[in-house]
Order: sequence, then structure tokens, then C-alpha cells
Amino acid sequence: MFDWPEMLSLVVLIIGFLLAVFSGNASILYTVCFLTGLLFGRVWYKSKLSHLIPAFLTIMAFFLGFILGGIFANLRIIALLLLAGILIGYWLHAKKLIRTA
Repeated sequence: MFDWPEMLSLVVLIIGFLLAVFSGNASILYTVCFLTGLLFGRVWYKSKLSHLIPAFLTIMAFFLGFILGGIFANLRIIALLLLAGILIGYWLHAKKLIRTA
């Protein structure tokens, strides 16, 4: 049987695939990738150490879905933008430049 992290990761994998497939060109794909990285940076900050493994599993599932759907784009740029978005999003929350509820 599946637990909630696996089910959530499957849903996020499908969402990442669909986002990549339906983005019209590479610039939109890269923008969506970076903005999603910012969102995952917030998730990483909010989860801290309590739910780190499910958050990591979800982020990797999205990354895999995004790569599978965005095969027409440069995979290195996708990986760098997602990682940069995660790090910047985490840093913004850690420095309290963005308030979270």
C-alpha cells in the first residue's frame, strides 16, 4: 500500500509533467521551473527537519516529471533553475524577507 508521501509525489510528478508539456516554449518552461523552485524553497523551509524526507521525495518527483515533459529544453538549465529557485526561496524565508503564515 502507498502512504501519503508516495501518493503526493505521484500527483506532483503528473503536475510537473503537464506543466512542462503545456508550456509553449523554452522561456516559459524556464520561468515556471524557477517559480516552482521558489515555492519548493518555502516548502523546504516550512518542513525543516520534521518532514524532510517527504518534502525531498515530492521535489524530486516534480523534477522528474518536469524533465520528462520538458525534453525539448536544456536539462541542465532546468536543473539549475529549479535548484536556484529552491535555494533563493529558502534563503528569503530564513532571512525573514518574506513572511509566512
